[in-house]
Amino acid sequence: MPRLEGRKLLLTRDVDDAADWAEAFAAEGALPFVLPCIATAPIDDPALLVGLAGAMSHADWLVFTSRRGVDACAALIGGRLPAGIRIAAVGRATAEHVRARFRPPELVGPSTAGERGAELAARADIEGASCVLALAANAGPALEQALTAAGANVERFDVYRTRPMAPIEPKHALSSLDCHAVIFASPTAVLGFANQVDVDMAPLFVTIGPSTSAAVRERRWDVAAEAREPSLSGIIESVMETVHV
Repeated sequence: MPRLEGRKLLLTRDVDDAADWAEAFAAEGALPFVLPCIATAPIDDPALLVGLAGAMSHADWLVFTSRRGVDACAALIGGRLPAGIRIAAVGRATAEHVRARFRPPELVGPSTAGERGAELAARADIEGASCVLALAANAGPALEQALTAAGANVERFDVYRTRPMAPIEPKHALSSLDCHAVIFASPTAVLGFANQVDVDMAPLFVTIGPSTSAAVRERRWDVAAEAREPSLSGIIESVMETVHV
């Protein structure tokens, strides 16, 4: 029997970004559902367009970590990419969006930036390659750090912003959501969750890493588990160890 058989898991990412995560948890027997706790907005800046277009003109790789990054980049450059640039996408949902807005990506895989960075960094041709990253303004440095350590020349462009979902009244009672655990992948999601949910019971909060755990504890909530590595596989393993069947 799958280790998470019948466990109801609340995912707090954007609906689109949560798709791969939901599929992975479902493969372990869980019953994932999404309460979006993050909203996004593109960064509309003429200087950003000039810098991004210039960097892509000589880049070997363009890397997307979310559908929102794909949309924001397409809005900036009008959907046109240099013919020689290769595209890497984090997660299948992002890859499908890349295909729809630009062309099929050459590299698709794990659903977090850290895992994608490790896979790109392991390529024999990455040393000395020029990589352009189209990210959220508050995205962590794991991806660029991994690529830089592998010898790539990295240029990061923040093409959209994320913000917590606005407060609602009345809030959802956590007890009414009928979940065994709540999964947080960013401090922003923690605040968006707090804006929407009244924590009226002692839940199992599972986080992707230290900064997200700190955001949970700032609200005087307990962290049941923190992923040993900031990745989807790390989150799944922590949930399996915490949410017992």
